[in-house]
Amino acid sequence: MHPPPQRVYADPRAWNIDMSTIKLEERYIDLGVKFINEEDPERALRYLNRAITLNPASYIAYYNRGTVHDMLNRLEDALSDYERTLELQPNHLASLYNRGVVLRELGRSEEAIACFDSVLRYEPDNDDVIFNRGVTLADLERFPEAIECYDKAIRLVPSKLDARIAKGEAFIECGQYDRVELAADEILEVNPGSVEGHLLKGLARLDGEQLSGALEAFAKAIEIVPDDHVALLHRGITFLRLCRNEEAVQDLKAALKNHPDCDEAFYNLAIAYVKLGQRDSALDALQTAVEIHPPRRTEARGAKEFEPLRSEPRFKAVVARRARAKKGEKPSPG
Repeated sequence: MHPPPQRVYADPRAWNIDMSTIKLEERYIDLGVKFINEEDPERALRYLNRAITLNPASYIAYYNRGTVHDMLNRLEDALSDYERTLELQPNHLASLYNRGVVLRELGRSEEAIACFDSVLRYEPDNDDVIFNRGVTLADLERFPEAIECYDKAIRLVPSKLDARIAKGEAFIECGQYDRVELAADEILEVNPGSVEGHLLKGLARLDGEQLSGALEAFAKAIEIVPDDHVALLHRGITFLRLCRNEEAVQDLKAALKNHPDCDEAFYNLAIAYVKLGQRDSALDALQTAVEIHPPRRTEARGAKEFEPLRSEPRFKAVVARRARAKKGEKPSPG
């Protein structure tokens, strides 16, 4: 969660520009914020660019333009604007926080944590900052520290569902399945209609090879949200492990209706088709999985589930290592 756009103006005398320019700049910032709130980032960007042209020292204009670049997923541009804001206004906490969020999205986790820590020196009970610090620690597989952050965020805001879910996911990563069940029960106690509590139980049971229990949990999730992608995908995988292959195909196809670019669904669909003896369908699904996520090629190459396809020329083509390009040549696609 990002802080909202801002309409705070500095003293024009500090900028050494006249009042008419300030009034026009304020008008452009107001219009930029208006279009941010209306989720029209391109128009917001137009007015914020004009504000910055009028006053290159307007930290509020840079901050708001950073939020627009964020909306447009232009992360490097957003980062640049947040950093420019901090040059002009070093203690602008919203920019410092947003900078941390963007750095995390760019994979610069340690720098992101440093940003969150800086914000927490001023706002030690900011649950959003504490939560995002935990998520970033989880990215680094520092799960015990992440769980401490989630617990603190939950103590501050007991209804904070995203922290409760992330805590359960961290317990799964640690293999602490009994604690996942407790975390899921807490979610369902706070929000009885939550699909997430049942999903956490299902994922923990699936990882722990409690397959009948996993089916039960996923079924409850699907009862609440019939087209839930995660529940359908993982119930399909559970059916596959139980050799209930036709039911696996049904669920995996249903999962793909809402997420047609899910390589995991296509990959497991390929395995199900192999078990059903439908080789062409298996190869179609596997090829699609590889096209969406090329590392699936290596995974399929060593997977025992595809042993019946090893002699198929098409299988060999799908999983073949890509030839290394000669100097001066582009590698072939696929």
